[in-house]
Amino acid sequence: MPINSKNKSLIIWFLVVLIVFSILSIGSHTVEPIAEKVSYSQIIKILDKVEDQGNSATIVIQGTSWRVTVEDKVYITTAPLTDTIIEDLGKHKNLEIRFVEPKKPSILLDIFITWLPFVIIFYFIYRFMKSTSKQGGPAGRMDQFGKSGASIIMPGIDTTRFDDVAGCDEAKEELEDLVDFLRHPRKFNDMGSKLPKGVLLHGPPGTGKTLLAKAMAGEANVPFILTDGSAFVEMFVGVGASRVRDLFDQAHSLAPCVVFIDEIDAIGKKRGGPGGSGNDEREQTLNQILVEMDGFAENAGIIILAATNRVDTLDNALTRPGRFDRKVSVGLPDAGGREEILKIHTRKVPIHTDLNLELIARTTAGFSGADLANLVNEASIIAALEEAPVVNDDHFDRARDKITMGKPRKSMKMTEESRRATAIHEAGHALLAYYLEDADPLHKVTIIPHGRALGLTMQLPEDDKYSWSKKENLARIQVLFGGYIAEKMFYGIEGTSTGVSNDLMRAKQIAETMVKDYGMGSVGPVYFGSTSTYGNRGADTSDLAKEEFDEAVKEIMDDALRSAERLLKEKREHIVILTNMLLEQDTVLADELEGMFGILDIYFEEDE
Repeated sequence: MPINSKNKSLIIWFLVVLIVFSILSIGSHTVEPIAEKVSYSQIIKILDKVEDQGNSATIVIQGTSWRVTVEDKVYITTAPLTDTIIEDLGKHKNLEIRFVEPKKPSILLDIFITWLPFVIIFYFIYRFMKSTSKQGGPAGRMDQFGKSGASIIMPGIDTTRFDDVAGCDEAKEELEDLVDFLRHPRKFNDMGSKLPKGVLLHGPPGTGKTLLAKAMAGEANVPFILTDGSAFVEMFVGVGASRVRDLFDQAHSLAPCVVFIDEIDAIGKKRGGPGGSGNDEREQTLNQILVEMDGFAENAGIIILAATNRVDTLDNALTRPGRFDRKVSVGLPDAGGREEILKIHTRKVPIHTDLNLELIARTTAGFSGADLANLVNEASIIAALEEAPVVNDDHFDRARDKITMGKPRKSMKMTEESRRATAIHEAGHALLAYYLEDADPLHKVTIIPHGRALGLTMQLPEDDKYSWSKKENLARIQVLFGGYIAEKMFYGIEGTSTGVSNDLMRAKQIAETMVKDYGMGSVGPVYFGSTSTYGNRGADTSDLAKEEFDEAVKEIMDDALRSAERLLKEKREHIVILTNMLLEQDTVLADELEGMFGILDIYFEEDE
């Protein structure tokens, strides 16, 4: 263990205590001649011999310790002083007996031993208080317990600008007028304009809400006060409200400034729900935020930004006009936005001149800004491990597969029969994804285990999708049934494996959503979800309606199963070919199937 300054200090203090204790212990003892330890019976024999020779002896008795001195020799023993022993000693006329009080320890040593535990305890308390006082935030000194603990970034330190944010152009436009106000407040005041007191940034995780807030403060060149909802959550009553007051006091002293509260849903959830309490510490903290936002004047130069992933859970009093009255949606980026984000994150990465960021952006539908940053990082790590001079398309492909499917488990040993069963299963998925018109295009199929899956079939949508038609949802269910149908075709119903479990679960979820939320079932446009604020999903649905719902779900799944089974029976030879290809090379790309399946399709059409 390395000896840092703290460990060195403890070692020094330990040595000092040890030296002092040793000095005091030495000072409490005198140097005496070496004594021979004998038994009581031997002492009596020695005294008898002395008596016979006419010599004298001296006994010093101190409690139960005896010290006998005969001429130049010293003997010690331990014996209780009883009447019989006193009578035996009295027979020796040349014996001098002395009684000495038990020796008391040194006063200094006694004080040292008594107070040493207290000194050690107080020392560690002092070190603890000193170390915690150096830590910022609410966990610091006791007198800072009610402080907000917010981080303050002064102008010039934060170099983030709107140019560093991409994929959310509309959100940036919403914040640009606020930046203009912080820079030129006079023109807004002259027009009688009132600046929104609070701006709520909401959207999925990783879309850049915190980055937008930093960029806004950087563009306006004003202080940026950063905190989060969990910083106000405390078990002690009133502490959260105290921290809110301290946060707004800091904002007033630094105005104009930007205050950013991340994950505000930690304290801003709706009140009055099941199990709620008016005395709840969280609700008191929320009330204090509402009061403080009402308390500061219009156009005071303080802009409160908050971010959440669950805007639907926030209390209505928090989102009403006059508080967080401007709501800015920060959604997942589209293909163009993803390309711009990739350009930002590859600024400091040596990339190949032929790297097609547009293609990468189109094949990463559903990725957030954080996901794309992770993609670039993973690709650069792969290139570094291979000692490649630049990052190329192959590195990005493998990085995307690693993120979406997990790291390949190439070391996993499978029997040849297990590999064949996995290949048949994945071939069933792949054939349906390849031939169904409404399914997302097939990208690749592999029997290399990834995570818990023994094989994977990967589809990549050509364009960003924001809604799915009934035909597209049915195609998704059919593709999921492909593995089960292929196993049944080649191994029989008794040979189907447990690998179909996840496929069936996802297929049922899609079918339930079609019926419950989108009115795509046989019961028609009826919403089966919960319409109450706090109720569970389906809690306000009658038993008869639930039966109709279950029948509609089963009908969708049965129809999808029959359609998928009919198509795969027509393409049985295709399954065999793809299975053999997978067994030979583990992974097959969609491009490799086009020519081969195209020739087979022409052959079967001519044969018919």
